[in-house]
Amino acid sequence: MATQANKQWFRYVTNSGVNMAIMADQDWGLNAASGLTAFNSADPPFGPQSRAHHVRKIVYIDPVTFRKRVLPVGTTAAVAGLPATLTVALPGSATAATYNIGPNIAEKLRRPAPSHNLSDHP
Repeated sequence: MATQANKQWFRYVTNSGVNMAIMADQDWGLNAASGLTAFNSADPPFGPQSRAHHVRKIVYIDPVTFRKRVLPVGTTAAVAGLPATLTVALPGSATAATYNIGPNIAEKLRRPAPSHNLSDHP
């Protein structure tokens, strides 16, 4: 029987030390190396992610197919302890693949700032 991907809420700590709630792959989130910890209902949700607003991530790459797994990293300290390889259960397949560590993607947070209003034209 093939393993199916499941999602779960976890605690993510921003670079400034604020606890946030994010939804992540259950297998990765329960792995201590991810830096993600147990969800606390008092943590606000991180919100929708985009190019300008996203959590820090690590990319794992399959050296055979070049498929990628992009996974959140829960704390800045966890980045240094990430495993060099990751065994990935493939949905719909009874066999797993080994992915190699790739680049880190830094956290980006949108911050409120003064608006730049255009002057009115007569």
